[in-house]
Amino acid sequence: MPSPHPAPFADRLAAAVAEVGSPLCVGLDPDPERLPAPFVVGGAEGAAAFCEAVVGATAPHAAAFKPNLAFFEAYGPDGWDALAAVCAAVRRAGRLLVLDGKRGDIGNTGRRYADALYDGLGADATTVAPYMGADSVAPFLEHPGRCAFVLVATSNPGGADLQALDVGGEPLYRRVARLAVEAVPDEDASRRGGAAGFVVGATRPALLAGLRDEHPGVPFLVPGVGAQGGAAAEVLDANAGGPILVNSSRAILYASPGADFAEAAADAAADLAGRLR
Repeated sequence: MPSPHPAPFADRLAAAVAEVGSPLCVGLDPDPERLPAPFVVGGAEGAAAFCEAVVGATAPHAAAFKPNLAFFEAYGPDGWDALAAVCAAVRRAGRLLVLDGKRGDIGNTGRRYADALYDGLGADATTVAPYMGADSVAPFLEHPGRCAFVLVATSNPGGADLQALDVGGEPLYRRVARLAVEAVPDEDASRRGGAAGFVVGATRPALLAGLRDEHPGVPFLVPGVGAQGGAAAEVLDANAGGPILVNSSRAILYASPGADFAEAAADAAADLAGRLR
């Protein structure tokens, strides 16, 4: 498990990116419909084995890994054990662990979610849904050295249905971004910009650039490069050198359906990492 008093997340993010020379984050979404056949028959254990092999193959090119909780929870109780095994593999590789569950609730419920992800599974960061307001984000900011990546402007086509709504003369996503940063406790202001991060889709580079201008020190988690159509060069230009992780899942995980899946994943990760330098 990670130290109970780790360095600020922003510092550890910078160190992880510097170590591999790229802000690549590899998403781990073990979809039974796309796994190579030998791993499908193994159920949750097969999914874990697949992800562990991908972690081992791609770790030289990735600053972080992002398991998507839904793909593990779908296996039932065995899925939690599989997720724990994958998290352990990421920690052994010495890479940042981002758990993508998009949790968000108030009070003790939110705290139990945060405890499960940060303490139980050892996450360095999580994804958080802010729809219930600041008190649904706050529990995820109570763990020193961890980061809550709040859903601000997502890459899916329907994201604009709510995120672009005008609220007091500005789009809702900008209000959410400020809410996330301001939710960091005043008594621990040194964590501001490190404990609260933004999820910003790669498919909206102009929007990403605007958020970066307003929040130069906030870590961004950027999905959507690869299968969703986001362009690495556009993301880097829009980010203007700010702290960032750029996630790719399917384009790396499923680079080959055959026995060479790990080698193909490594090649795909190396290619994207090179384009993110």
